[in-house]
Amino acid sequence: MADRLKWFIAECKPTRERTIRNDLQKAGYEVFVASQKETKIYKSRNKREIEHVLIGGRIFVHIEENRLMEILLNFSSVWRFQQNRAASPDSNGILPYAFVPEDQMQQLQYVLGQADNPVVISADDFVPQQEVRVMRGPLEGLRGWFLKKGHSCYIKLRIEMGQTQYYETEVLAEDVQPV
Repeated sequence: MADRLKWFIAECKPTRERTIRNDLQKAGYEVFVASQKETKIYKSRNKREIEHVLIGGRIFVHIEENRLMEILLNFSSVWRFQQNRAASPDSNGILPYAFVPEDQMQQLQYVLGQADNPVVISADDFVPQQEVRVMRGPLEGLRGWFLKKGHSCYIKLRIEMGQTQYYETEVLAEDVQPV
C-alpha cells in the first residue's frame, strides 16, 4: 500500500492553506504545506513567530490516487487536484493528476525544516527582456518579452502588435518557456 501513495497537489484558496492542512490532518490524511517559520518584529518591539506559506494555493496530500475524490467530496475548501499538463491524455481525453516524487518531497521538507534563512521558491528563471513563448492556454503560440514577475505565479509579458503598438498581460509562469 505504501508504494501506491503519492504526493498529489491540491489547489485551494491562497490564504487557507494552513487551515485546510489542519482539517485534513484531523481527518487522518498526511498533508504538507510548503511553509517556513519566521520571527516577525513589530514596531512595538514585540516578537511573534509566524508561518509564511511559500507556495500559495497549493497543499501536498500523501494519498492513493483512487482516494482523491473522497477529499474533493468531503472538503469543499479543496477545489481540485492539479493535472499534469505535460503528460498525454488518456483515451477519454483526461489528463493524469500531477504528483511530486517521494525523493523530491523529502528534499523540500528537509530544506524548509533546516534552513536558517528564508527560502524563496521561484517557478521561473526569466530575466527582464528575455524573449518567451506561451506554450498553453488561450494565448498559446504567442511570443513576447518577459517584463517582471507579478503577483502569485504570474509573469508579465509584453507582446507587440505591429511596429508601434504592444500590450502587456499576465500569464502563468508554468505556461511560458524561453525562446
